Amino acid sequence: MAAQEAVPQNIIALCERMDIASFVDAYIQYLRKQGVSVPKIKIINIKYLDNLTRYLSLLEKAEGFESIKKIIIFADAGVKRRETEHFLYKAKMKSFLKEFSHEIFLFPKKSEAGNWTPGFMEDLLVPALKQGTSEMSEFYNLRNIAYEFIFSVNISRGKDNHFVNRSRNFLYSYFAGTEKFVGLRLGEAAAKGAFDLEHEGFKDLKEFLSGLESKV
Repeated sequence: MAAQEAVPQNIIALCERMDIASFVDAYIQYLRKQGVSVPKIKIINIKYLDNLTRYLSLLEKAEGFESIKKIIIFADAGVKRRETEHFLYKAKMKSFLKEFSHEIFLFPKKSEAGNWTPGFMEDLLVPALKQGTSEMSEFYNLRNIAYEFIFSVNISRGKDNHFVNRSRNFLYSYFAGTEKFVGLRLGEAAAKGAFDLEHEGFKDLKEFLSGLESKV
């Protein structure tokens, strides 16, 4: 994003990576089709969470900055959730967010105690995967083959180089065995019906997005 780029929306969502950006966009479109009111949101992929401070600085210098009413940060809680929260706190204190309306959503969701749970966005998607995505193959066979593939690759990579986000690698391996979803981003797959977006795992995300209207 260039520093002079116009910022037309009142709400800006900064997403840690492309898969998060594409899925959030697809899920918002789904909610709107279901009659759920979600305000207009400009979604920006910042590629890496380490880029957050730089993007916040660019936003502050952007044409139309005064029209922004809220900033949202979508990111993975990751394996070390507390470290992610600490990083976001430091980024806030070093930027205009210190005195600006903002919200944070850490995937996958919150615990019953109200804390963000460790993990990744894809941890929400795996349980919501529709059986019909297997097309000509039997769903559980294809799913098990994908799991076994990731397991085998992890062994070959060695203990210190295991996949951190196994759910992401599983999903892309699974979709490689399909016709309709092979090669698609997770957001694109969601838009084509790969996931049950009414799954209970999306409860926190749905409440978060639908509640934005009253917070702008």
